[in-house]
Amino acid sequence: MERKRILIDLDVVTVALWDKRDERRNVALNFIERINNKEFEVITLSSTLNLVDKWRHLTLGNSIKQFYIENTSHFIDEIEILEYLQRHKISSNQIIDEILSYNIKREDVMLILACISTKVKFLVTLNRKHLKGKVKEINKVINNYKLPDINIVYPNEI
Repeated sequence: MERKRILIDLDVVTVALWDKRDERRNVALNFIERINNKEFEVITLSSTLNLVDKWRHLTLGNSIKQFYIENTSHFIDEIEILEYLQRHKISSNQIIDEILSYNIKREDVMLILACISTKVKFLVTLNRKHLKGKVKEINKVINNYKLPDINIVYPNEI
């Protein structure tokens, strides 16, 4: 059976490994267990590792980095995303600006574009405000470029 290709937002891993008082922790932990059991093919944006390297909480950063290293099938760099857009004759500045106009953070925009360029089936997040709650707006923008819909799901929805 073919494994589902996913990209895991940093918040899922952070809640699972660190945030013991977060009510979403059990959902995140159960999902992380499924990842550790190799149920999914995991794609990770390389800049995620760079981001956690800069955190003050070294123990957390190292744990998260180790999780991604052990469970990622393919790391994608921003240059690969930009090359994908260029091959499809899409202005990277234009599509990024359009998605940003919906108050979506730049790092989340890159997650969205990473999913599209690597044919990821699901972007798994706990972020309702900037991702899950904006899926209609995101798909409207990317569909205008004749790109496929993105599926943004919570860990317990996959």
